Amino acid sequence: MRLKIYTDPAYASPVNPMRCAMLLPFHGNEESTFWSAGTNVFDKYRKNGAGYFELTDTMEEAEYVVLPSTWHRYLADGTTEVALRFAQKAADAGKRIIVFHERDHDYKFPASNALLFTPTIEKDRQPHEYALPAWMPDHTNGPAPLRQKQERPSIGFCGLVLRPNAKSRAVQFARRQLPYFSERRMAGYSASLKKSYEYKFLRAKAVQTLLDHPGIDTNFVLRGNFFAGATKKATEAAQMEAKKSALEEFLGNLADSDYSLCVRGVGNYSLRFYEIMAAGRPPLFLDTTCILPYDFLLDWPKELVWVPLEDHHRAGQILADHHAALSPEQFVDQQRRMREIWEEWLSPDGYFRNFYRHFRPQ
Repeated sequence: MRLKIYTDPAYASPVNPMRCAMLLPFHGNEESTFWSAGTNVFDKYRKNGAGYFELTDTMEEAEYVVLPSTWHRYLADGTTEVALRFAQKAADAGKRIIVFHERDHDYKFPASNALLFTPTIEKDRQPHEYALPAWMPDHTNGPAPLRQKQERPSIGFCGLVLRPNAKSRAVQFARRQLPYFSERRMAGYSASLKKSYEYKFLRAKAVQTLLDHPGIDTNFVLRGNFFAGATKKATEAAQMEAKKSALEEFLGNLADSDYSLCVRGVGNYSLRFYEIMAAGRPPLFLDTTCILPYDFLLDWPKELVWVPLEDHHRAGQILADHHAALSPEQFVDQQRRMREIWEEWLSPDGYFRNFYRHFRPQ
């Protein structure tokens, strides 16, 4: 079921000619992030990926054209005209162009022949827009040790929690209510931040809701900075040491908890979700009308401990009820199922192994 794809490295962003993840088995130099740089995140896909796609020599031979860099890369570099020229070239040849956008804000790709793969859509999802995982490493090359069912569920969280103050409340009001502040512009293409600021303090509310519930045990490590402030360290060595320490604490928190809280961040998705799934822990997932990969094949509300948008205030009771309904065997099986889903559908290798299903559903 290999897809025939075509790309042209000459149309990568000329400022930073990095490649989207899909092309790594054929063209190196991926666009790395602070949380994925120097990790094993793409190792398996680099090895296997040439078996999932056939890279054609000409555009005419291909089923789909692939934009070589991510849309974020062109936006950040101010080189969007390069991407749009390639999209027009594909359109002139009667081809759809696959575009990957791997960052927080809901930036659309302004070409009618585009198929956009993105981790975040705030609203008004279009038929040509598909969910993309956040590329997170398999930190321990396998799931966390299986836990056995106890009478009371324990839920963990280790990460950034923003609590409101006068300044943040003022910014939130401006972003949501004042037209000038309701958009974030980058290279001429904009996406609304209204929804992002609507949920700015949702994580803090969720933490408090769970702390207040008498029927669950909480295992929370609450931080005031992203990655425990590792990105703010003065030197690269200090950053890496702080990153390592923060990661060890996060993984320990996962291992010591039955479930893990999962709430969106700046974008309408969660990096933590993919790490939780890789560890084989069921997320308590607070839905914010987000999109998840392969939602046309996987029934995500049934796979996860799902908290609908209108029931966020009941998150603790939903978790308690879910846990009480499980037998000891089902409790263990759900941990295995989370890891299985990550391997098959969410890891880079699994995601791209199944990529053809977006176009050839079975």
